[in-house]
Amino acid sequence: MIRALVACALVLSCGEPAAPPVEESPSSIGPMDALARRFGRLRRRMRDRGYGNAQRLQRRFVLEGQGIALPLDLPAGECTTWLALAGGGLRDLRASLYDGDGYETASDDVRGEGALLHVCPPASETNPAPSTAPYYLELRALEGSGAVVLGAFSSPVGEGDGFDELFAGVVAPPVPFREVEDALVEVRDALRERGLVALGEPIFRRLAEGQGMRRPLELAGGRCYVVVARGGEGVEDVDLYLHDARGGEVARDLGPDAHPRLEHCPDQAHAATLEARAFQGSGAVGVIVLSGEPREHEPPPPERVEGAEPLAILGTRLEELEAKGAGTPIYLVQDASLSPGETRTHEVLLGPGCAYVVGAGGPGELDLDLYLVDAEGRSVDRDARVQRTARVGVCPPEPALYRVTVKAYGRGRYALARAPVPVARDVAELRLFGVRNPEPVEMQSSRLRLTEGQRTQLPMPPARCFEAIAGGMDAVADVDLRLRDEQGELLASDTGPAPWARVEHCADGNVRASVEVLLYRGQGEVEVQWRAY
Repeated sequence: MIRALVACALVLSCGEPAAPPVEESPSSIGPMDALARRFGRLRRRMRDRGYGNAQRLQRRFVLEGQGIALPLDLPAGECTTWLALAGGGLRDLRASLYDGDGYETASDDVRGEGALLHVCPPASETNPAPSTAPYYLELRALEGSGAVVLGAFSSPVGEGDGFDELFAGVVAPPVPFREVEDALVEVRDALRERGLVALGEPIFRRLAEGQGMRRPLELAGGRCYVVVARGGEGVEDVDLYLHDARGGEVARDLGPDAHPRLEHCPDQAHAATLEARAFQGSGAVGVIVLSGEPREHEPPPPERVEGAEPLAILGTRLEELEAKGAGTPIYLVQDASLSPGETRTHEVLLGPGCAYVVGAGGPGELDLDLYLVDAEGRSVDRDARVQRTARVGVCPPEPALYRVTVKAYGRGRYALARAPVPVARDVAELRLFGVRNPEPVEMQSSRLRLTEGQRTQLPMPPARCFEAIAGGMDAVADVDLRLRDEQGELLASDTGPAPWARVEHCADGNVRASVEVLLYRGQGEVEVQWRAY
């Protein structure tokens, strides 16, 4: 019911790009966290549109399914706009205004994290001067729980530029989850073929840029857990983190894309917390968790490093590549510092032809990751293996500018170099080059076209020793190799999270074997080379 009151309620989203905050929120709304900064953007927009400065700022916490009521006095003869913005896990905030007799005079029923009530009580005919009347503002959390920042804006009747696009870029748009749901169904079906079972239903949230969602997990020892996230339209970069009970990070995928994936195989049972965060863009994000038996894995050979300094480690790696046919390297960074969680980005000109960007970190067991993107920001290659060296590559037909992002876990320094690989004709051969032995040997070769989850077997003649290598094209993110005997028993495997793999095995006498190729993630062509000797 509306009783002698002009009222409107709006929640709007889309359009205007985000602007960095230029002023701090008052201490009355608590710390200068992400929620306060987002509300600061709304305050500036309201001021720029002619609604004045925010008044009566406050922060409250609202539990899912519950609400809070705030008594207030509204002046007659002028307009008051109440803005509320939710943070944390609160995804659907509703606002209603009641007069002193309990009648609803305005409401905001649009789904989302923001709420707006614009009311203009008329002045009395006998007393045109502004006076106040008692009202009650109710904030209710219909989905999720979290903090809410609330503020009022006063303006003369008829002034102000309206509220179109007010919440654009500040709250996640109310987009459907169908696109993300379909993507996760494909992931679940593909992983089910490999013996992985979904743990409960996927979770979906609408996230604004910088927002995240969390899910507690109880992990059993001796099993592997795969977490996959997908971002919908408007979401450009999603990051995944897995934390233990003390908050320590045990796994992550921070690649510059909206389809991250992480794997964790704990030896002992422990509690964990999964976090997915919209690093760039806003929209629907879905996450699914699956569990299964551990994949076969051979520990990598120890790194042959002469010295602990990054430049010395990098020099050893470049010598190994040159011994196999790489060209003269050019050093991009010789000694740069890197703090835990920090990222550094460098621009590098690559092409024409194939080339690697190789990185090394140190001293000690610094875990270095490299991510390569093109000038438009599209992901080209990544190396997120847990080790101190990393390499990414590309084969552009013409010279092109790329950006390589360096991330590290641990505090230390790093060095980078560019190494041309003229013997490689495409990305698959470039990835084969990285795992091939320095000594040239004659090998059989086959180019396979595989989809995600597809596997095939290539038989070998009887022999004492076997070797196989594989490398995928651009759209191949993870390829695995397994050597099996006639009975299907595993002889050797490489199931690391990389678009290349290498296996080798020697028996006491001649045996029959076959190499099993599994495209674990991605799709496209995979070059496989093998020999029996």
